[in-house]
Amino acid sequence: MMLAAVRLAEGFMGVEEFLAFLTAGADAAGAEPFAGMALGGILAAAFLGGLAMNLTPCVLPMVPINLMIIGKSATRGALYGLGIALAYGVMGVLAAVGGLAFGKIQANPWFNGVIAALFVALGLSLMGVFAIDFSRGRKMGANRTANGLFAFAMGVVSAVLAGACVAPVLIAVLLLTAKLYAEGNVFALGLPFVLGLGMGAPWPFAGAGLKVLPKPGAWMTWVNRLFGVLVFCFAAWYGSLAWTGFRGKNAADGAAATAAPAEPAAAKTAGVLRVASPKELNLDGLKRPILVDCWATWCKNCTAMERKTLKDPQVVEALKGFTVIRLQAEDIDELLALPDFANIHGLPAFVIFE
Repeated sequence: MMLAAVRLAEGFMGVEEFLAFLTAGADAAGAEPFAGMALGGILAAAFLGGLAMNLTPCVLPMVPINLMIIGKSATRGALYGLGIALAYGVMGVLAAVGGLAFGKIQANPWFNGVIAALFVALGLSLMGVFAIDFSRGRKMGANRTANGLFAFAMGVVSAVLAGACVAPVLIAVLLLTAKLYAEGNVFALGLPFVLGLGMGAPWPFAGAGLKVLPKPGAWMTWVNRLFGVLVFCFAAWYGSLAWTGFRGKNAADGAAATAAPAEPAAAKTAGVLRVASPKELNLDGLKRPILVDCWATWCKNCTAMERKTLKDPQVVEALKGFTVIRLQAEDIDELLALPDFANIHGLPAFVIFE
C-alpha cells in the first residue's frame, strides 16, 4: 500500500499544540491559532498582533530612521502606515490566491544579501559615519506629493524588513487567510491588511507627536548608537543567511553529479533520519507512521521549535511512535514540487504519512 499524507501543520507550535497535532490532526494545531473565534474577534486579534509587531527586534532599531522619514507630519505618518498595510495585504492575496509560500523570500540568498547591505548602511548612518538625511528633501521643496509617496514606499520596505523576521503572528495570519479563502470566505483576504493597519497605526501619532517632543541633543546621539549596534547585529544575521544560501546552493549543484543515491537518502542521527534536500526524500521501506519535519537554516521559527518544543520530554516520548525525518528545505521551491508538500505556505512544516 502506498504511503499517504494524512496531516499537515505549519508554523511555530507549543508543546500542547504539537502533541495535539501528533495525536489528533492539523485542525488542533498550528494553522488555526484563532480557532473558534468570530470574524470580529479574528480581525481584532490581527490588529493587535500588528501593533505587537512594532516591538519585534527587526522594527525597534528602525525607529529613529522611521521618525526621520515621517518628520513632523501626521499625514506622512499615515501614508507610511498605509504602505505597511498594503504590503501585507498584497502578501496575503498572493499567499491565498496565488499559493505563494511565504518562505520563498527568506530562502533567497540575494534577498538576504540586500537586506544585510541595507542594515549595514543604516547602522553606519546611526553611528554617525555618514548622514542619511531624509528631511533634506522636505526642506528643499514643497512637493508634498513626492514626500508622501516616499513615506508610503518606505512603509512598504519596512513591512518587508519586519516580515523577513518571520514573526509568528504574521505566519499565523497568512496561513489562516489561505485556509479560510480555500473554504470560500473571500473576506478573509482582508486579514493581512488589518494586520498591517495595526502595525502602521502608531506612526500617524508619532508624526504628530514630534511637534511637541523636546529637541534632539547629545542624548539622541547615544540612542542612535545603541540602535546602530542592534542594526549591525541584524546585518550580520542576514549576511550569514546569504552566505549559507550561496554556499549551500553551490555545494548542492556540485554534489548532484557525483553523489550516489542512498536507500533512503538520509543520515541517521540520534534516532532521527536527516535528509539534506527535498530531492533526496525517499519514504520507501520506512516504518509507519512517518513524521517529516521540514525546516531551513533561514527559518527562525524552525530554530525555536527545535529548541523549545521538539526537545520537550513529552514530545520526545510521543515521537518514539514515529519514524522522524528532518528534511532540510533551503530551497522551498524544491519542497513545493513534491506532491504531498504542495500545500505548504511557510516553515516549519510537519507532514504525517501513514
